[in-house]
This record gives sequence, C-alpha cells and structure tokens, in this order.
Amino acid sequence: MIAKAKSISHGAAMTNYATKHNRADIVLTRNFDEGLTPLAMWGAMETIHQKYEPKFKRKPVTNPTLRMEASPSLDETKGWTLNDWYEYALRFLEEFQKDVQAKEGKKKGKGKFNLDRAQLFACLHFDAKSGIPHLHILINRIDLDGNLMNDSFIGDSAVKAAHAINIERGWELPEDIHEEHLKEITEACYDILRGMAKYDWDSYKRGLENRGYKVHEQRDEQGVLHGYTILRGNSRFKSSTLGKGRNLTATKLEATWKKLHPVAPSVVKPSSTVGTLQTTERKHISGRNSDCQSVVQTKPEAPPIFRIILSVDEKHYSIAMPLEAFTAMKDAIELPGESVPFENVLNVAMLLFMNYVDAATSMSESCGGGGSTPSNWGMDKDEDEREWARRCAQLANWLCKPIRRHKGHRH
Repeated sequence: MIAKAKSISHGAAMTNYATKHNRADIVLTRNFDEGLTPLAMWGAMETIHQKYEPKFKRKPVTNPTLRMEASPSLDETKGWTLNDWYEYALRFLEEFQKDVQAKEGKKKGKGKFNLDRAQLFACLHFDAKSGIPHLHILINRIDLDGNLMNDSFIGDSAVKAAHAINIERGWELPEDIHEEHLKEITEACYDILRGMAKYDWDSYKRGLENRGYKVHEQRDEQGVLHGYTILRGNSRFKSSTLGKGRNLTATKLEATWKKLHPVAPSVVKPSSTVGTLQTTERKHISGRNSDCQSVVQTKPEAPPIFRIILSVDEKHYSIAMPLEAFTAMKDAIELPGESVPFENVLNVAMLLFMNYVDAATSMSESCGGGGSTPSNWGMDKDEDEREWARRCAQLANWLCKPIRRHKGHRH
C-alpha cells in the first residue's frame, strides 16, 4: 500500500475526476446531508468556505482542500467489498490524523487537526490502464467550527499512515514495492531497446507508453532532450535511477542501444598472396606510425574546451571547462521540479565548477531554490574533473529545488 496527500485549490475539478463524473462508488462520507452527489458535497464545502471567508480576509486560504490517495495492491484488495473499503478508509484516516496530531505536539482545542469536525468523502476509483483500485479522499481544511487545519507535512503523515497499516496487516512495504517497480521499468526499457532496429527516441518513448507508462520529457529552450521521467500510476522514476551506471539516461540511451546490438565482425578468407602483401604493408605502416607517434608525444593535442559567459546580478562570469566534464555535468542534472528550467540548474552547476559560489547561490534563489553551499565546498585534491562536474550538478539539483516557506503565526 502506498499513499500521498497535499492541499489543493481545484477542489471541484478534483471531485469530478475522482468520482468519474459522478459514477464512482462513494465509500465514506462525513458531516454531509444524506443522499448528496459528489459535486453537491463539494458545493457544501464551498458553503463553509464562504461562511468563514471574513475570518481569513487578512490571509485568504488559497488551498482550502486536502486531496489524498491511498492505494493497496491488487493482491491486497482481492475480493474486497465496499464495506471492506469503508473499514480501510476509517483505519487509514485514523492513522493519518494520529500522525498529524503528534506533529502538532501539545496543541489543544481550537485549530487542532480534527477530522471528526471536517467535511470529507472517500470514493473508490480504478486506474484506467492498470485497473488498480484506490481511494480518493477529499477533506475540507476549514472545519465546521471555522478552524483551518494545518497542511504542513501532510504528505509525510500519509506515508507514515500507510506504513503503519502495512505493518499491521503484513502487507508489502512501499520501499519494497518501489524497488520491484524500478526493476520492472528497467527491464521494460532494455526490452524496448533490444527490439528497436535502429535507435530513435520517439520509438523508445512510444514503446514505454504502449506498456502503460507515461513519459515526461525534460527539454531546454532549443528543444534538446536532457532527461526524462517515467510515471507508473502515482509513482515517478527518474531515468538516472534506472539501469546500471545511469545507462538509461537520455544522453546514454543510444550508447546503451548499441551495446545491446553488437555488430558481428566480417570474416575474410585471405589467400597466401594477400597475406604476404598485408604483412609487408603492415611493416611499412608500422614504421610510419612510430614516426607519427614521436610527433604526437612532443605536441599533444589539447582537449576541447566548453566556454560561455554567464550574467548574474549584472556581473559577468567567464566559464571554461573541459568538454568531457561539461558533458558529464549535463548528464547528472536532474530537474528538482517541473517549473525549474534545465538551463537554470546547469548554469548553477557551471558556476559551482568555477568556484563562483556566491553567484551560484544567487542564481539558485532567483529560480525559487534555497539552501546554502557547504563551507568546505571545493574540488578534492585527487578528484577527476568529470567527477567534480557531477558533484557540482548534484549540488545544483539540490540548490535549485523549490522551497516552501512558512511564516510564523502572529499572536
């Protein structure tokens, strides 16, 4: 069983989706009049929102609804009736509330996270492709007494509630399920690559979609693909976590395809004359190569360099790094959120590579990120430039991750 939760603003649309346009099985309702349709229940929630709107005039509630999903596996729910789903919903909400209240500590009375005083309903939904049943639960954050329920860390509380029930019922743990799904998707990726006569991204993506997965691409402003994420139901798997040695990332896919399609060496049946000519010619070429080698040793070819000038806070920063390090850096970029452009994370990584730490921090904050660079940040003495580039990319991934700031309550 897995579960997740978040606060949302689009309650009406979510109600329509979760109930399949009023055709879902309603498993549990609380604090509603009898016989209401799902959209009518949403209307009753809006009535509460409007009733207490003046109370929140100074700080309007932008996300008035809690959206939750709880999904046991097919095996775990085999033969379940609606009453079984009802008992399961009650148990899940009980564990969820217990964890949220534990986080609230000694808070008592008004404002306490209390689902008994909240409007909520749970409906049974079936995934369109996999057929896996799961519960959609919608909860009004403004309870019947006008108290606003805290939505901090509710996602973590949903996960812990699922974990508690898994232990209680002897079900498979989410981390084990995730590992199984990871292996399943990895094998599907390899299988699709094996079946391709020639490498083509669109064919690869179509193969994944034909197997019921969704593929989210990460492209830059020029449309160049730099990464992708595979969605399996409610779970997301970054390409960097698939395969071995990151060999299923966008930049390594074609090379992986080639390894899965080795070219058989051509067999030539030489005659004795041809063999003599080849031996004589080989000696002649070998002599010339030895002369060329001495020239190469005295004049080594300089490795290609990637150069760019970045502007941060009206200052210009010159970037110069080996092309192979730049390539390794791009491969290690993992977008921390769909709203963060690939170029922003890459630019932060390049600034870190050149030790422009303040500029890198400033740029990460400009795209909604936060955090700080470790005080001992820098390239290790024995560190390879490519490994250093990857480490810069990993820190950039973290620095650019959008943060959620919570202001303290005024008394």
